Amino acid sequence: MALIQLSTASKISLVEQIVDRIKNLVDSGSLRSGTKMTSIRLFARQHLVSVHTVADAFERLVALGYLESRPRSGFFVKQSRPTVDKRNPTEKFAKAFDHLWQMRSHLSNDDGLLDVSTGKLPKEWMDPDMVKASLKSVASKIDSGMMQYGEPYGYLPLRTLLLSKLSDLGIYAQPDQVLLTQGASQAMDLIIRYLLRPGDKVLVDDPGYFNLFSNLQMQGIEPLPVRRNHDGPDLDMLEKIAQQHRPSVMFTQSVLQTPTGSTISPGNAYRLLRLSEQYDFRLVENDAYADMLSEQVPRLATLDQLSRVFYVGSFSKTLSVSARVGYVAAPANSIKDLANMKMITSITSAQLSEKFVFHALTEGLYRRSTERLKLRLASSLTDTENALRPLGFQFFCRPLGGKFIWIRHPKFDSSSDIWKLAANAGIIIAPGKVFRNGMQDTPWFRLNVCYGTEPALIELFKSIC
Repeated sequence: MALIQLSTASKISLVEQIVDRIKNLVDSGSLRSGTKMTSIRLFARQHLVSVHTVADAFERLVALGYLESRPRSGFFVKQSRPTVDKRNPTEKFAKAFDHLWQMRSHLSNDDGLLDVSTGKLPKEWMDPDMVKASLKSVASKIDSGMMQYGEPYGYLPLRTLLLSKLSDLGIYAQPDQVLLTQGASQAMDLIIRYLLRPGDKVLVDDPGYFNLFSNLQMQGIEPLPVRRNHDGPDLDMLEKIAQQHRPSVMFTQSVLQTPTGSTISPGNAYRLLRLSEQYDFRLVENDAYADMLSEQVPRLATLDQLSRVFYVGSFSKTLSVSARVGYVAAPANSIKDLANMKMITSITSAQLSEKFVFHALTEGLYRRSTERLKLRLASSLTDTENALRPLGFQFFCRPLGGKFIWIRHPKFDSSSDIWKLAANAGIIIAPGKVFRNGMQDTPWFRLNVCYGTEPALIELFKSIC
């Protein structure tokens, strides 16, 4: 192992140094599959480190798939390391182009491409100090109870705190009307399983949230798209569909809808509730971006007070995507059934994540962080608008906040054409069709304002528009 150099002066631990050096040797081909590694004791003597340090590093390499341990024989370089996909970005993305395309590019963009349609915030916008302080508070209070299962309904202090948060929106609930979930995605999945059966028909926004379409299709539910206008769903269109198909549920985002960024008007919210009563369908209101909005806008759940509305919220968009804490507010009998379903599918809540969120909220860190975030998003929206309007881009609406704008250029009848040109330039732009249930083509596409003035993006737009 003469190729490995270690430094005690480095801020990186010796274990991590050994792991990184051996990984690089395997990836570069300097250590070939099947090569026997130096014994742990000899490696330790050669590099003047402890046997424990080397053993720990080798075990990590086994877990990472770089080494394998053979009883009484030692450690060997493992066979068949995965190869890097060097295909053209357009060819690679087009190979599996469906509603999950955006999720795949969102979660596994390891190609070094600039993703301007992503839901992620820039790394430098994140608040690691808030996360560290909240985790420190949780760690200081760990006891034997933390080693047990959490409550099926979720951490009671956080649920109680959410009642105050909901009341600020004019939604008045009791503790038995709130269920904590692993993000808004689990909340939506539980609601779909609870309210619907294969073959049922539901109303959805068009364009709308791609992951919802995938979930509905997976469970045999037929989505009925309702055109989204700048002030909410097209209610005349909705009423005609409701008369013909008698849907069971409507899934919608009344505030900062993705991908359009639009917010329903009070008049349309009131009429939508009247239509849900007239045609007897439930409303599922996904408000995952609530904390990115500065203005006080009535929600459907505000007007309905959780009678027909299932209200879904989340902290993953603003606090930390790794926290995966969301919630459902609904009638108490429905929450009880959802809690039972949650136990069947995932046992119970993740106490560590829920306590982490609780401390972030109660110590004032979250409020200050979201206030800074809202200011940055508002500034980025203005800068993006000032950069793109002179180039001829048209905006579906001017959002009240949040990350997303829905835009088009009159030169292009299909945003897939822009997507291809962008991919060839090393930029990911999600074509609008991934936000439509039937993948119908559209000139519109989603842009994250955090990346709206990236020099490479502006140069691309100038060259094609």
